[in-house]
Parts: sequence; C-alpha cells; structure tokens
Amino acid sequence: MSFENFINLDNSELDVPIYRIMPIDRLLQCFEEKSIVLVPPKKWDDPFENLLLSSQVVVSESGEIGGIEPIRNQVFGQCWTLHRETDAMWRIYSPDKGGAKVKTTPRKLLGALNSCDSNFADIHCFIGRVAYLTQTDLVTTLSGLDLFNPNGSGIARSLLYKRKEFSHEKEVRLIYTNGKGSLHKFSIDPCDLFDEIVFDPRSNEHLLKAYKTSIQNYGYKNRIEKSVLYQLPKGLVLKLIQR
Repeated sequence: MSFENFINLDNSELDVPIYRIMPIDRLLQCFEEKSIVLVPPKKWDDPFENLLLSSQVVVSESGEIGGIEPIRNQVFGQCWTLHRETDAMWRIYSPDKGGAKVKTTPRKLLGALNSCDSNFADIHCFIGRVAYLTQTDLVTTLSGLDLFNPNGSGIARSLLYKRKEFSHEKEVRLIYTNGKGSLHKFSIDPCDLFDEIVFDPRSNEHLLKAYKTSIQNYGYKNRIEKSVLYQLPKGLVLKLIQR
C-alpha cells in the first residue's frame, strides 16, 4: 500500500477515526455477507461530483471530441466523514431514526479494499480527503488534472474536489477504479473493520437491544452503544436563590 494511494491525507491522518451512517438493514447485511458496496459517483447528489469524468475530451490530433464513458463506468466510491457526530448527520442519513454509525480509519478501510485487488491495488484503490474550493477554483483545478497519470491516481483525484458550500461535510472518500456492473461489492471482516457501532439517538430501545444481540451473534466484540446526543445530563442541580 503506497502513500500515493492516500490523497490529501498526511501520515498522521491515516489512523484518525472516520465515520459512516447506514440503515440498520444495510449494516446487518455487511455482517451477514461480510462485504460492503461502492456505488458509481453519478449516484452522488451534487452535479459537480462527477464533473471531469462526465466531460468530453479531445481524442485525436484533428480535434475530434469524444467521451470517456468506458473509464467512467469502472469507477466506484463510498463517502465517509471526519465528523464524529452531528445533528445534521443523523437527520440526513438516518431519516427514519433507525440508522447506525460505524467507525474505522483510512488505513483500515483502504487495506480492506486493497485485499480484494491485490495484484493491481496500487493503481486501482485510493482513499482521500475531499478538498473544498470555490466554483471557479474547482473548474480550474479539475482542468489541470492528468486523469491518466502513471500511478493511476488521476481519476481518484478528480472525485476529491467539491464546492466550498459543502465544506461542512468533511468528507473522506474511498475510490476504486477497476469495477464492473452497477455496483462494486468487496469482502470485509466487519468485526475487524468497524471499531465501534453507535445507533441513532432517537432509536427504539427494544429494537436496539435486538439489533445489538444480532450483531454480537456474528462475533462482534467492540463497542455497541446508542448515541447520547440528545440525552439530558444527569445529576444537574440548579440553585434558585432570591436576593
């Protein structure tokens, strides 16, 4: 695993926690199938997400214009965040109050992807922190990228820039550039990859207990808790003194 496969991340950040909220059924599927799924960037909401891969390119010395659809169709990704927890995260990614947040690190996540493409992982597997730019700087930066540089990181880099209006997301993205089909599924050991699991602070207590038992039955021994984001502090005593 080369340091070039970590983009916009220095050595001190490879083992910092990153987080992802997913529906409970998706989490249980991870344990059942021992896999996680990457999706095509075109499924991401922001139209600027896939700007470079959606653009046309000059394909001949005569100035002939063409697309790069065969390359674009091989690219898959997954979004994580450096945010430990926010109210907005739960409301956006767990709208039914039934989501769960998993924690891992960039090094562990990329290592899991690498193990599924061991022969060419250095040119296909990447993880990077998203950089947030003004729209003008974003277009300028993307225009200057070399999609086909020798180390294979050009395509991944093109997916690690967003407009500054999204900077609150603090995203980290896992990118794979040699997939096929509509989704890319790869094998993981969830008991090793997920350092902790935290349920939505609004989740039903009875369901939470059932989910926790189910996950532990898969051999998971790390922390499983309910978020205390909305929990009132205990033992708070206010003194009302008349003067």
